[in-house]
Amino acid sequence: MDIEKQTKKVMLTAIQNYSKKYDVHESDVQLMIKSGDDNCTPFYQLLINNKVKKDLTFNEILNVKIDFLGRETIVAPFIGSGLRRLRREHGCKSEELNILIYKKSSDANNPYLYFFKGNEAIKPLGFDFIFGELNK
Repeated sequence: MDIEKQTKKVMLTAIQNYSKKYDVHESDVQLMIKSGDDNCTPFYQLLINNKVKKDLTFNEILNVKIDFLGRETIVAPFIGSGLRRLRREHGCKSEELNILIYKKSSDANNPYLYFFKGNEAIKPLGFDFIFGELNK
């Protein structure tokens, strides 16, 4: 199983599902990964037009009641590692770490990531930043 490819697919599907649920264009839906503690345990939020709509569980992103495949157990350590690396590289506090996941109107087949330190836009991220350890 290609974890990076599956994660991208899950993100795109979640954006599509929330777009339908809230009757907005897919490019108006964003997911946010935030750090939940000093160990950078990820938690998630749904944004509509860049405004927080609600907190999400990983199962809500997957659109399942129970994740029998254990996808959160597999992906969360990679995301946490990426958050800790961003914290070190940018000298920020855990609660300032935000990774925005979004879809461009011009590219319906790929999700994009952007790192924010608090509300300050810092830089785009590639999925290799989070899953690069798999390729070593």
